[in-house]
Parts: sequence; structure tokens; C-alpha cells
Amino acid sequence: MPRTKNVEEGQGSKAKKKTSGQKGKGIATPSTTTEVIPSLPRYPEAYFNRKILVGKVLDFDFCCREGFPIVDWIRFQGLEPFFSLNLPSCPELMKEFYVHIRGSSMDSLTTMVKNKTIDLDLSRLNTILNVPNGGAMGWNQRSWVTSSDFDRQDCVRVLFGENADHVQRMYTRNLPLVYRFLHRAVCTHILPKAGGFDEVTHMEAYTMYHFITGRRINVLFLMLNHMHSIHDRENARLGYSNIITKILHFFNIDLTGEVHHDLQSANKLGRNPWGNGVQKAQEARYVDSKRRGLQ
Repeated sequence: MPRTKNVEEGQGSKAKKKTSGQKGKGIATPSTTTEVIPSLPRYPEAYFNRKILVGKVLDFDFCCREGFPIVDWIRFQGLEPFFSLNLPSCPELMKEFYVHIRGSSMDSLTTMVKNKTIDLDLSRLNTILNVPNGGAMGWNQRSWVTSSDFDRQDCVRVLFGENADHVQRMYTRNLPLVYRFLHRAVCTHILPKAGGFDEVTHMEAYTMYHFITGRRINVLFLMLNHMHSIHDRENARLGYSNIITKILHFFNIDLTGEVHHDLQSANKLGRNPWGNGVQKAQEARYVDSKRRGLQ
């Protein structure tokens, strides 16, 4: 291989470099290269690493075969479409949805995705999700809901037994099996969270109480307020992935080319969320019934 000298481009050659422009003047013409303007990011850097909570679908067939009363509770509330929604999650659009949330109303929310404004209230969510807009509307992130229609002491006794007291901390290990299953459904669909499933919060207990006792509860109201709380909390996991995709479809947001993740079989809630396989769920039910003197 021949050796070459370290020369700058255009040097080291006897050939004259031809210039364009006026004859004999050596004046170069302006470059026609178009300057590429980088697109602005969809959301601030703080949202780059925000985690997504992938939505789940309730396995109604499994629950019916196993005799779990959760199916009847859900159908009484008119929430079967809510628990059956099977749509992919779009992480980038979810981040854009949450970062632009505005407003402080408890029954509405405004945001923006792909420069398109999205206005949500209870009536519009009723249309989008085919879920009833009615029932109790209570919300309190720090303590019990205060309402003339809600008895917190009766709530904890229904969930945990006659000796329970509303001032005590509440744990799922003290719940009957079917109530533990309902708690997991509440924590994945209605008030989604990433962890802490061993503890029952006041809002989770409030929600479960209405399901178990056959009292109507406005899940759309809970969802809007939980979205506001996710937006307000730093590094909170972003929930309602399949719900948000449904909302984006309703507002004709173009999803072409967007990164998306379809729900997998592992995202079905029903085949024992506490372990592996049906057998373990049946064993847990047997142990629970023995503890309560039912067998």
C-alpha cells in the first residue's frame, strides 16, 4: 500500500482546483444545503425515565370457573368494559399526556398530545369508555373519605372482620381470599400503583367497600383524581395505559409510527396474582376458609 503524506484536503496535488462563479475570480457560490432544525422534545427531561404501568385485562372466564364473586361485583357497577379493555400501551404518548395535564377540578382534566388539546370530564369519559357516570364520589389521598353516606368503621369491619378498627393499618394478609383478589383488581385497574400491594390504603378500602356491599361508586371520578395525583407526584409510575390509548383514539390522535406494546398473556389478571398457577389459589382459598371455620 503506497504511503501518503499528512496533507489537508485540496493540498498535495499539482492539479488546479476548479472554482465556480465568475470567470477568473474564483468566487464560490452559496451552499444550497438546507439547515435541519431539531424537533423539540415532547416532554421535559424529568419525564425521560418515568416508568409505565402496563394495563391488565381481567380473566372473566377464569373468575367465573373459580366462583370468584368479583365478576358479579363488577357487572353490578357496569364496569365490564373497563376491565375488559385490551389495547396496546404507547409509552411516549403516555408521558406527553401526563406532563401536560392542567386544571385543578376534581371532575375534569385538560391535557395535550401531539399539539392537540384533550378535554375530559365525567360525561365525556362515560361516552369513551362506556362506563356509568354515577354513584358515590369521594376522594382523599391522606385519610378517610368524609361523607354522610360512608361509615369508615363499618368499612373496615366488612373487609377485615368485627374486631377491626378504622385507626389501625390495613394489610392484605388479613383479608379473605376473594377480597385480596378484589384488592389486586382495584390496584391494577381503578387506582393503579407499582407496588405496596401488601397494604390497603384508605381509598382502596373505600372502593372495595362499595363493590362488596353493592353500593354504586363513580369509578370515572376516581380515575380522574388519580390521574391528577400521578401528575403531581414526582417519579410516580404512569398508569391507565390502555385507557389512555382508548382516549387517544377517541380524539383522533395519529398513532402511526409510535412505539407501542401489546398486552401479553401475562397481563391477564385472574390466574392467581399472588403466585403461580390455579392450584396455589385453590390452596389459599382452602386455608382461608379453614381459618374462618367454614370447613
